[in-house]
Amino acid sequence: MTSPTAKDLVAKDQKSSMKKILFIVLLLPFIAFAQDSGKKKAYYFYGSQCPHCFKVDEYFQSNGIYDKYDITKLEVTENPFNAKTFMEFGKSFGKSDWGGVPTIVFENKYLIGDAPIIDNFEKEIANVPATELPDPGKISGSGSGENQENQANQENKEKKKDYAPIVVGALIVVFGGALVFVNRKKA
Repeated sequence: MTSPTAKDLVAKDQKSSMKKILFIVLLLPFIAFAQDSGKKKAYYFYGSQCPHCFKVDEYFQSNGIYDKYDITKLEVTENPFNAKTFMEFGKSFGKSDWGGVPTIVFENKYLIGDAPIIDNFEKEIANVPATELPDPGKISGSGSGENQENQANQENKEKKKDYAPIVVGALIVVFGGALVFVNRKKA
């Protein structure tokens, strides 16, 4: 039995490296698609001493809502910045009596009060994309022409398909095939 030569060891090492590269190349499209399927997003406005907010928080924790969705909690009774943001949403929705907590805002919808949130949040958020945190400037509540135009633009963006993961996947497959082809010629 002969001992392996340096050339044999290099060839074996190249094959091992090639398998690792091919595995990574094949795994990248899955990573790209996994990043595209993010959690739905919402703002949850609450008060630190509000008993209704405690009910909603307890419900969210016990039912895994915080795990299913990307919920940004904003305390409004002690934090003026959060309170300002909360009031901006009220203006965007065209509500003069806005101000009660708990309130949850997602996409261009909102729910106020513990019972409506507990009973309806998951049903309501299931019906909208909610891929981004809501923005008071993009919500149409007052019916003005500018808000209707913003809503139309937002609907057009939602209709457009994101081809980036497909392009990335195709480039990875082509690159991986080229690597295999080049390394087979060397062997």
